[in-house]
Amino acid sequence: MEEMGYIDLPLEEIQTLLREKQTAVLTEKLTHVHPADIANQLNELEEDEAVSVFRLLSIEQASEVLDETGSEIRPVLVEKIDDEKLADLLDELPMDDAAEFLHELPDPISDRLILLMEPEEAADVQALLNYDNETAGRLMNRDVAALRRQWTVSETLDHLRELQDAETLHYLYVVDRFGKLIGVVPLRTLILSQADSTIEEIMMPEVFSVNVSVDQEELAELVSRYDYFAIPVVDDQERLLGVVTVDDVLDVFEEEVTEDIQRLGGSEPLEQPYFAASIFRVIQKRIGWLLLLFVAAIFTARVVQSFEETLQAVVALGFFMPLVTGTGGNAGSQTVATIIRAITLDEVRLSNLGKAWQREFATAVTLGVVMGVCGFGVTAVITGDIRVAWVVSITLPLVVTWAVTVATIVPILANQFKIDPTVISGPMITTLVDASALLIYFLLARALLGL
Repeated sequence: MEEMGYIDLPLEEIQTLLREKQTAVLTEKLTHVHPADIANQLNELEEDEAVSVFRLLSIEQASEVLDETGSEIRPVLVEKIDDEKLADLLDELPMDDAAEFLHELPDPISDRLILLMEPEEAADVQALLNYDNETAGRLMNRDVAALRRQWTVSETLDHLRELQDAETLHYLYVVDRFGKLIGVVPLRTLILSQADSTIEEIMMPEVFSVNVSVDQEELAELVSRYDYFAIPVVDDQERLLGVVTVDDVLDVFEEEVTEDIQRLGGSEPLEQPYFAASIFRVIQKRIGWLLLLFVAAIFTARVVQSFEETLQAVVALGFFMPLVTGTGGNAGSQTVATIIRAITLDEVRLSNLGKAWQREFATAVTLGVVMGVCGFGVTAVITGDIRVAWVVSITLPLVVTWAVTVATIVPILANQFKIDPTVISGPMITTLVDASALLIYFLLARALLGL
């Protein structure tokens, strides 16, 4: 990091300087540390130490550190730092980052800070907060370089030198007198053009833009697909409102991945940083799925109850129930993770469901046969009963194939009906596979053992 102009400042050194009250030395060292690294260190320090370090930072550096802080230390800073200073820090942040920060705070605190911000910055942030959550309007920055078609290259360069807060200058957007987006000029094109050329002569009239109301997930997909560094945001009349840059989209990807992981684990997304969510909120997000899975698990119990006589006749069958259900659940979980990833990348859809199932079926049969052979050997050694060994060895390929089939078809159908595949995958599929796996197991046992 030193070659980039930043230094590493170990946590132990920060604590030592604080303990020895060498604040001047610590302040000087902190000026050479990247804001993201300082934010990480704040998360590791004790709360009082973190607040002390944060108060040593300049307002410019503190605003960047505040934007990088994690969910554990951020509420502490909001509580311990004066509202007036917090408002000053928000004034320094890009408006989209300030809006996101305020959105995560309780309404009374957010409203109080907005009132303390500079009127112009507060108005810009409030305008973003007025857009629906998880839309492009919430992500965009309204500080965007807008050009007029009649300007010359020389006039445009003079204009750009006067700009202070433009979010990005990689792409320069051209608007007409009504503010309608009519073209784009890459900065490289502008620099290499003749000074007396007009913007209309060098601009590209084909501009890719998104409506202010487009979903953030769709926006992130577009940025990923076309490798855009920035995308202009327009209203229904195609008037330029702002720009969304790739760094904002990366945050969307992180949020979407977090939500998918939480859903795959059988929980609704918290929609808040982990430590910012109350315990009651966590319970509220988890209890619904737990109750639903509890009801689904009752079917498994009913299957076992229905074959009580079979279990009494051949007690050894009960030893391998966890093996059968576990193998089916694991096979289903592996498949559903692969299929959901393929759906996300738009590689798998309803039109090629059959092709996807054929691939997974071939994989399942092979894996099932391997598991069956292993199951036969293990069962025969443990029980010494070849008949039970045959039941287990034949059950495992059938269960693996069935689990993989369910795990392939259900997410694809869910996606077709505009249902998030992760919502009905993971624990839900595992629970359903458990019940059906035991049904296959006991029916096969009855048939092979003549019970």
